[in-house]
Amino acid sequence: MTLESRPPAINPTAEDAYWRDAYRREPYYRSELTYDDYAPAYRVGYTGPVRRSGEFEQLEPQLKDDFDRVRGKSRLRWEEAREATRAAWRRATRNEHPH
Repeated sequence: MTLESRPPAINPTAEDAYWRDAYRREPYYRSELTYDDYAPAYRVGYTGPVRRSGEFEQLEPQLKDDFDRVRGKSRLRWEEAREATRAAWRRATRNEHPH
């Protein structure tokens, strides 16, 4: 496995803290929703690159299934959660998270 093909190292605690602070500034944010509504989507997004190999678009059906499995009491449906998941995926794959 080359360095480039290795999945990103993710610190779930740091990612959760980042999104808990940042979610209100995201373009898809809706003020009637809380962080608890978005959290499962973010979790699927930042853990996705560690668990799966490929691009977001090609893996979207599996990511949707992951979200549906872990969404709990979130009021989001996949169609609404997709952009939050994608944002967390992008952050994880760009290595923008603190190490």
